[in-house]
Amino acid sequence: MFEDCKSRYRRFERQIEYKRVPRSFERAILEKREQGANPVIPEIKFSSPSGIIRVQGDVKAIAKEMIEGGACGISVLTEEKYFGGSLKNLSEVSRISPIPVLRKDFIFDEAQIGESYYYGADSLLLIASFFDEITLKKFIGESRRLGMEPVVEVHSLEDVARAERAGARIYAINNRDKDTLQIDLNRSRVFSNINGIKISASGINTLQDLKFVLKYCDAALIGSAVMSSDNISEKVREFVHGA
Repeated sequence: MFEDCKSRYRRFERQIEYKRVPRSFERAILEKREQGANPVIPEIKFSSPSGIIRVQGDVKAIAKEMIEGGACGISVLTEEKYFGGSLKNLSEVSRISPIPVLRKDFIFDEAQIGESYYYGADSLLLIASFFDEITLKKFIGESRRLGMEPVVEVHSLEDVARAERAGARIYAINNRDKDTLQIDLNRSRVFSNINGIKISASGINTLQDLKFVLKYCDAALIGSAVMSSDNISEKVREFVHGA
């Protein structure tokens, strides 16, 4: 898989014009808070290991609904096997979006960082537990070289310590225990002392859930609750403007 990624990236690496300036998730989150609204990052994913969430559809239309609902950014799954994503989806959303777009995938290889930039990502997810400190720092640095501030996902205090030493600035706090797969929104509270922008992710299904995690985090990433809705723009609006 990753050899394919390397060879694919090398084929178009020379075509990349490093002129695109990625948009800032940090700025988008803080601006939404200043407006008195909830910073919500809805996620485009059509399936999960648990099953199908939504029938594959026009990602541009879905993204436009999310934008109309007041999202401060959009997360796009590009992993194909388990989440029904693709790099094409990332590219299509990035082209029409005026707000930052996060590439969410299993990033293991440095070539995937350039690939993310090429397909229009403004940021990409790095899972702290996948890396040692030196490699994580290297990947963060390469992302920044291309103008993308990565979102570093943490599951444990060990992950947090590693990410902090590697210089992370934006953190995704995963509310799902990676061993038991159980959701516990209190994880957002436990990690609330992280020095940086904190995004609560996983298991946020209701406005009550959102209000709880935003006591401790700066923003929330919401996937299934939005993608399973019959009216995506209205669902996002409910989360963004719910008191």
